[in-house]
Amino acid sequence: MTIPDPCGCPPTEGGGSVAAGVHHVIVNVNDLARSRSFYAWLMPRLGYPGVTEHAAGAGWFGEAGSFWIKEADPRFASDRFSKDRVGLCEIAFRAGSRAQVDAFARELEASGARILDPPREYDYTPGYYAVFFTDPDGLKLELVHIPR
Repeated sequence: MTIPDPCGCPPTEGGGSVAAGVHHVIVNVNDLARSRSFYAWLMPRLGYPGVTEHAAGAGWFGEAGSFWIKEADPRFASDRFSKDRVGLCEIAFRAGSRAQVDAFARELEASGARILDPPREYDYTPGYYAVFFTDPDGLKLELVHIPR
């Protein structure tokens, strides 16, 4: 995939509406090297094959937008993520099928990633099928399939 510009950001023109989706997400991390390794493994599997690397962080991009990590300010090195604090609770990525969720969960397990809740159907809405896991700092992530 060709980098669209130096930041790796896909265009927003032609989206049709003001709220056409999330363009990018930036996550602060405590250990840049550890998180870079985790997300370098994760993001291509979730549809973000392009990568932009720089000393202060990294970003992965694809048709859905871009996802970035950067090192947190050292003043906050002792802080830990909690999904129950004000701010971010979790980030959920789309899966095309239940089989994709199951295969991805097997890859997570083989990689040693921390799985919070294994793949199963949840009662949020009919057919909601997901696996929940964390990044190295404990940020809650999810891969979800919801049928039409």
